[in-house]
Amino acid sequence: MAFEWTRRDVDQIARSVLFTNLDEDSLDSILAEGAPADYSRGDLICRQGEPAEFCHLVLNGTVKLSRNAGPDSAAVISIHGPTQSFMEGDSFSGGSYSTTAEAITNCRIARFDASKWRLLIGQQPSIALAMLGSASVHLRILLGQVEKLKTMTASARLADFILNLVGPGAGARIATLPYEKQMIAAQLGITPESFSRTLGQLRSCGVTVTKNHVEVADTALLRRIVSRDEA
Repeated sequence: MAFEWTRRDVDQIARSVLFTNLDEDSLDSILAEGAPADYSRGDLICRQGEPAEFCHLVLNGTVKLSRNAGPDSAAVISIHGPTQSFMEGDSFSGGSYSTTAEAITNCRIARFDASKWRLLIGQQPSIALAMLGSASVHLRILLGQVEKLKTMTASARLADFILNLVGPGAGARIATLPYEKQMIAAQLGITPESFSRTLGQLRSCGVTVTKNHVEVADTALLRRIVSRDEA
């Protein structure tokens, strides 16, 4: 564990949707009531059903949020990367964590004590407004994910993921997969077996995956697959 903010930590916090519009005094108040913590890949950051004692923000690395879907299975709800917050709604309500958060890479996480968080909200309304803005962003992202699961084929969802990964440029593009293929499949609502078949279908569109690198021969071909489902 680490307990002192670095300059990079503060920059990441200030860039987050949750805190980007706060004035300097409000941000200083937030920092005074929080601390960073380091986690290794596979570590649980918090568990579904436990008291929501902290709000979290990713400073570095990648975090998976999942929800129990049965005795031996869990549904991946979302993946969070640097500057993205999670569990702020749970910490505000004073209830329990609605999902389990797991580090899927080595991570550095900002943690803010929920009880002190609620006191700050009462003292500084700007923090409450920041929370509402962050919740709105999370809702839009989740609605977008649900829409894709309901309306797009597996190949279109994977094509869309790869396009977001390689960026908006045209022509040939190369990128690094942010985490394991099994985790990508879970995020896209595809079984590992279907993921392999779907990836094979995209090879005809010039997509090649070697270990953790993806190469796209022509992004226009992938965009046609996505736009076909969106039409």
